[in-house]
Amino acid sequence: MEIPIEIYKDENGLLGRECLKCERYFKLKPGTGLPTDHCHCPYCEYNGSSNTFWTKAQSEYIESIAVKEAYENIIKPALNKITDSFKGLESSSRNSLIKFKVEVTGTEHSFPVKYYTEKELETSVICNECGLHFAIYGVFSNCPDCNRTNAFHIYYSSLQVVRKKLEIFSKPEIPEEIRESALNSILTSAISAFDGLGKELKKRKSELYQTRSKNLFQNLYLLNKIRNNVYEKNIEQFMNLLKLFQVRHCIEHNMGVIDKDCIDKIPELRNLENRKYILTINELEQFLDQMDELGKTTQTDFEK
Repeated sequence: MEIPIEIYKDENGLLGRECLKCERYFKLKPGTGLPTDHCHCPYCEYNGSSNTFWTKAQSEYIESIAVKEAYENIIKPALNKITDSFKGLESSSRNSLIKFKVEVTGTEHSFPVKYYTEKELETSVICNECGLHFAIYGVFSNCPDCNRTNAFHIYYSSLQVVRKKLEIFSKPEIPEEIRESALNSILTSAISAFDGLGKELKKRKSELYQTRSKNLFQNLYLLNKIRNNVYEKNIEQFMNLLKLFQVRHCIEHNMGVIDKDCIDKIPELRNLENRKYILTINELEQFLDQMDELGKTTQTDFEK
């Protein structure tokens, strides 16, 4: 007996999925991505047939429909047939020495369908490798179709948000004291995006980034050294990146005041010792372009 069942999607056309191994939930949009019946868990290493990724709610829904249809189309007709047979025996024995009396109870059974709704997730992603539209908890993951990491996609998207913030705070009507604080925050946000990218990359290829430093991707000097000067060789404005990474450190830990430790690493800032570093809009625009280059160099180095 075949029973056609419609599996519901959310309002954006995304279908819920659940990993057989780690049991974590995600969603994807059928019709996007690769023409495949294979799926990768975006969180762990499990991969297998798409039929192994049904959620518990979907399975309960399918089972409830199957039970209801089986009862209505197989069990109930069979019970009715048996009942009719006994009723016939009762009728034929009415004038016999031995009479049969048939009473039927408990014939009404209810098998409700267990409907469900898909869950809301935190991050929606369109894979820039295969085009799959999917959604996950958290931020970083692999694509369920092509299994490529979305870490770089998230990084570049974060930089776009930072650029929009810079555009807003570049308007002439913004008070100077607010602009100064906002520009400091924009610098910090861009470097935090790179740091978040780095933490994800270290999880995936720890052998590339072997160091005791917990904040390696905030320390561009050390990162460059560990990766055999790949950044210095490929980024024309590498020294400017080093400078502003160090300025961010002063903003985070010394109220933006340039200290001796900063000068030891960036000697050109000597004339600003014990003074605040004041960022400019043009400087940050150039810096964000350089952060794009930093991401591309990191991606090439990571994927080679």
